[in-house]
Amino acid sequence: MPAPPRRRPATRKGRPVLTRGIIAAKALEMAGSQGFPSLTMRALAAELGVTVRALYNYVEDREEVVALAVDLMLTSWNPPPLSPAAWEESVADYAGPLRALYRRWPRALLISLDEDTPPASVHPGRLLNLDRFLRLLRDIGLDLPAALAARRQLSLLVLSFALVVDGPAARAGADRTALVPDAWLTDHADLDIPTLREAAATPLPTPDEQFDELVSAVVDRIRGGLRAG
Repeated sequence: MPAPPRRRPATRKGRPVLTRGIIAAKALEMAGSQGFPSLTMRALAAELGVTVRALYNYVEDREEVVALAVDLMLTSWNPPPLSPAAWEESVADYAGPLRALYRRWPRALLISLDEDTPPASVHPGRLLNLDRFLRLLRDIGLDLPAALAARRQLSLLVLSFALVVDGPAARAGADRTALVPDAWLTDHADLDIPTLREAAATPLPTPDEQFDELVSAVVDRIRGGLRAG
């Protein structure tokens, strides 16, 4: 009988053997924290502890690295099943994984600003999940323009929330328990801003509570569309 094919070892001298999956994960990690402009072949090789030549044994060029990173990010977006019978919960269930995706790799979201990605590179999950959400809204009675408007509102809210609230809150020492950091007010003690000072003394809801408020606003908009319909 022929000998079974040899399997590549998982590690060599204590280090993981380079694979396309490892390259994609490290590239996405770099893009998520520093943005895609930081993702050069030289920087990626340095992060992985390999030579640039070693990378080219697994990928054609930087464009393929970017495609692998984006594919990995969108493969990680898996909303649960959506039910018209419990559509309010389904809207929240759809928004939650999207927020988690954005929180994990916040600067990778700016790929449309940083990279010129061809349409063929769009991950099918991005289209399938969008279709599922629009179909949910159509199934509960919204017409297509209203469904598109609700989806647009939710998408923009989640994106902006991840960049403006979740991102800064995740950084060490970030103060998101108040409207503005105390240091800002201390540095400008001479400014006549009594209303802002009073507001700054009032703690904000937690990021999770703020996010729930935003999702509730989208749900209210959908309810309004159903009443108007």
